[in-house]
Amino acid sequence: MNSPRRHFLALSVAVALLPACGKGGERCGTCGMKVDPASAFRATVASGSRLQPFDTNRCALTALRAGGGKLTVQEFYSRAPVDGAAVRYVIGSDVLGPMGPDLIAVDPAKVDKFARDHGSARALTLGEIDDSALNP
Repeated sequence: MNSPRRHFLALSVAVALLPACGKGGERCGTCGMKVDPASAFRATVASGSRLQPFDTNRCALTALRAGGGKLTVQEFYSRAPVDGAAVRYVIGSDVLGPMGPDLIAVDPAKVDKFARDHGSARALTLGEIDDSALNP
């Protein structure tokens, strides 16, 4: 493909994608993806007076490990916001987050049900999450 044609094609793609980038709205503090306020995977980390939104638990947990704070996630079954230390994070299930495989926040009393419904490799407490859990 010749150079002017390649530049024209690249410019056309960029212009076509521009509306998707849209201004406004919250952006994930880790990956920059636009955060859907109605998403079942929305999480936040509060640090001091700052409340940072995240588009997935994986992104929020990555930020929490890097800088600390108080994590709030949505529990899988109830979709209620809960303290990130009050749930188990299930890895290896068939449930996908907005960015693919994720750590799914599940009430400890429902982990066995979740495993039967969706399969899983393991369920971790907040304190058990390490780099290998965040980067499978």
